[in-house]
Amino acid sequence: MSFLTKFSLKNAVAVMIIAMLLIGGGVYSFLSLKSDLLPDIEFPQLSVTAVYPGASAADVEARVTAPLEDALKGAEGLKSMTSQSLESVSRIQLSFPIGADMEQITQQVSDSIRAAELPEEVQEPAVSRFSFSSIPVLNLALFAKDSASGESWVTEVLKPELQKIAGVNSVALSAAEEQYLQVTVDNKAAASSGIMLKNIQEAIAGSFFSFPAGALTEESVIVPIHVEQRLEKLSELESLSIVSPLTGQTVKLSDIADIAAVQEREELARYNGNPAVAMLINKKQDANTVEVADEVISALERYSDKIEYVMIFDQSETIKSSISELVSKGLFGALFAALTVLVFLRNIRATLIAVLSIPLSLLIAAIFLKWWGYTLNVMSLAGMAVAVGRVVDDSIIVIENIYRKMRQQPDADRSLITESGTKEMINAILSSTITTVVVFLPLGLVGGITGAFFLPFALTVVVALLASLIVAVTVVPVLARMSFLKLQESTREPLYVRWYESLIRFGLRRKLIVIGAAILLLAGSGILYAFSNVGFVFLPNEKVKIINASVELPPSTTLERTGEVSALIEQQLSEAEDRYSKRFVSIGGYDYASGASAPNRAVYYIELGEGADIDTEIQSVEQTMLSITEEEAPGTLVTVSEQASGGPPTNNNVDIDLFSDDLDKLETAAAQVEAIMRERDDLKNITNNMQEKQMEWSVSLNREQMQKAGLSPYQVLGVISDRTKPVEAGSYRLDGETQELLLQYKEPLENKDELVNLMLYGQQGAVRLGDVADVDKSEVYTSIQKLDERVFARVSGLVQGNDVRNVTEEVTEAVKQLDLPEGVSLESGGGSDETAQTFIDIGIAMIIAVGLVYLTMLIFFGAARVPFIIMTSLLFVPIGALLGLVIAREPLSMSAMIGLLMLIGIVVTNAIVLVDRINQNRDGGMTIRDALVESGKTRLRPILMTAIATIAALLPLVFSTPEGGLISRGLAVVVVGGLTTSTLLTVVFLPVIYELAYYREHRREQRLAEGGTAAKQGR
Repeated sequence: MSFLTKFSLKNAVAVMIIAMLLIGGGVYSFLSLKSDLLPDIEFPQLSVTAVYPGASAADVEARVTAPLEDALKGAEGLKSMTSQSLESVSRIQLSFPIGADMEQITQQVSDSIRAAELPEEVQEPAVSRFSFSSIPVLNLALFAKDSASGESWVTEVLKPELQKIAGVNSVALSAAEEQYLQVTVDNKAAASSGIMLKNIQEAIAGSFFSFPAGALTEESVIVPIHVEQRLEKLSELESLSIVSPLTGQTVKLSDIADIAAVQEREELARYNGNPAVAMLINKKQDANTVEVADEVISALERYSDKIEYVMIFDQSETIKSSISELVSKGLFGALFAALTVLVFLRNIRATLIAVLSIPLSLLIAAIFLKWWGYTLNVMSLAGMAVAVGRVVDDSIIVIENIYRKMRQQPDADRSLITESGTKEMINAILSSTITTVVVFLPLGLVGGITGAFFLPFALTVVVALLASLIVAVTVVPVLARMSFLKLQESTREPLYVRWYESLIRFGLRRKLIVIGAAILLLAGSGILYAFSNVGFVFLPNEKVKIINASVELPPSTTLERTGEVSALIEQQLSEAEDRYSKRFVSIGGYDYASGASAPNRAVYYIELGEGADIDTEIQSVEQTMLSITEEEAPGTLVTVSEQASGGPPTNNNVDIDLFSDDLDKLETAAAQVEAIMRERDDLKNITNNMQEKQMEWSVSLNREQMQKAGLSPYQVLGVISDRTKPVEAGSYRLDGETQELLLQYKEPLENKDELVNLMLYGQQGAVRLGDVADVDKSEVYTSIQKLDERVFARVSGLVQGNDVRNVTEEVTEAVKQLDLPEGVSLESGGGSDETAQTFIDIGIAMIIAVGLVYLTMLIFFGAARVPFIIMTSLLFVPIGALLGLVIAREPLSMSAMIGLLMLIGIVVTNAIVLVDRINQNRDGGMTIRDALVESGKTRLRPILMTAIATIAALLPLVFSTPEGGLISRGLAVVVVGGLTTSTLLTVVFLPVIYELAYYREHRREQRLAEGGTAAKQGR
């Protein structure tokens, strides 16, 4: 690459203009990058939801879920299929490998669904996909200032207004008042006429008639004909005539029903005890999260005279704080790196030149991120923060060599010294940068969501490193030649260099001591780590000062009752307002896990006050909720946990899967496993999907009696459904307003007697339901779940400590000792399985990285022994890395493993710089011993400068808190620790290994030297 240096020195102005253009382009790219919290990764999963109105969980499983599973199991690349059958809803989750063509698979799945034989009553199944960008951007609680018309204004004006904002994909409202016309039918009057709700619905629909009826030709012009009929006024609806199926006479609707405008809520929401309307904002996939959030908030502020709002969750604020935190850490890192260079060179101009590579390299990386379509997120920013220390290394090595040469020869031609000083180091910086870059290539072997999640981080670091190499051989020499105009000659060695010379000469004389000490340190660090119990996790559990809780009352609990119980909980929490500053609850909302509304469920979002301990408060909130629900609603399921911080799955969970076709035995086994897991202090958030049962009335038809009465099963089903389910009659325009119509009986069925006495009208006349059927109450499961078409129960828990693997093994062993019911099989696993596989993948990646580094150095240095000598510097990486983890109490995680992978490339940089000088000295005629000593003395300063600059740049990340760190802290701890020990030991250990590798040549040189000395003495 020396031609680039020659070109740059000859065209200095052009190089500086290009550099300024790159800075400008980088600043523009950085500022215009879309901001997101996480990389926009689409999960290779599909969710299929099918609605079968009124069907029990067992019917849904048999008639909807099973046929769909049979149709979908042949989907290309299908890894696993889980299903959940609930009352009226079937939900199937399909998982595929990362990289699968989800567009094609979605089309294939849709085709398979259309081919499945499903009951006519089943609504068309919906197929949906999920990515990080589909997470809501904003979650707000709205309060209308005018309670009379405010909520309708929110629905009719504010919601459409927000949907017009560029980048907004959807605006969802919940707990808003819904207005409709309710037709309340008198039970006795309707029964005497034999009129059912469906008869009324058909009569209303027939009164709103509109169809084309051909055309006629009038004076050579074709004019279409349209036949229509419609009701214009509410009074006309009340006068609507309905024909009685029994008597054939017409009955006015007003004679059997009352019609009135009704306002009701299908969901409830409260913020700090005050009723509210909840609003969720989703952005489009390619929209800028921060811009969308700012636009929405600006629109809300414009209507401050009509509404007030409280922000429950604002993803843009999280993004802004993450960006601010990582940028500040990067700036502090750059400052520390600059101070390191200044301390060693004691020249401000040299320091500024070296540090210039940091912003220039990172801005070039920003250009490529924008070009490739990536966003500014925690992973790409973490890549920049981590790269700060490494991108300055090449410039430090070049500027230090140029500066040293100019100090030694201040009167020589500055262009020649600059060119020769750069040329001397090109081989070293080129080989060291390439080796650091190639270690990221095997990162592609890390599969799953995790591999895709870390890709922006790896690409950011790689581009920044390659940019720093170009800057070091082009911009740095140009600035060096222009800057060092008046330097005083200096050949005096610093004190630390003279001390190092004594140390290296001692080491070369006492090789066994050096090697023995290195082995002891390596073994000692491994033993210390083994006994330290810092743990082994996939990604650390991040502490977030937000509690998520859910209270699920017994199935069939009404919305009103759930709201009453929740109000008691909210009242109790409000008494500790200093600890629970924000308390938002959604009652009866849509359950995304099951795909259905859940009137018996309340979901809480609780933001903790300053100084609150999340683990303590989780226990306190859980105890509060349990004490109230045990008294008010026995059998309630309470779940309390800290809010997930986002990102890839942490895999810090233990899952026990039980399989059996006998649901009762499965429930018994799941309860046994749950009891064992609840006894452990190192597990929290225990869940069991076999907990819920509800009472059900079973109507068993007597075939013989049905035939005698001339009835069909569908007639019975229609009559029962008519009495138990309101009917949505549609949306019609009356009195100038569009009105929703809802039909229901005045007196719903309340007990078994009323159900048994329902009248059925068959060919032989009227009969009671009890005359043709047996009606009994039974307990049924509210959910039937299957994994790959096998019915299963899953008991899960989240590991509180850092040793997921050990906890998983202990739980699995304890479960195996249980006396499970006959026919129940067991499979254990959870996050530790995927964690182990990912760590195996990263381990393989590290081995391949070592091979690639060796191959790269073999290409640059030629001789096979030289790369081997350089690779010995990697032996000292575990010493500092493991000690760093122990001191920082940081578990070995994916983040730490990425740090080890980076160290493979970073650590060999020091060895390359040293060995490259040794080879130059030997080519110049020096003996091995003299070449080693001179190289150590000459290269000690750039080695220490680059290592300390990298370490100093990462220190802000090391001392950051684990909250929100996700990758930075574990990686920084490993790199700082590993680089510290490897640097200190490499400068002594590597010369010893070099001399041993060339032992024969060294002995021959010694004998020649001794012979020459003897000959001189003989003369």
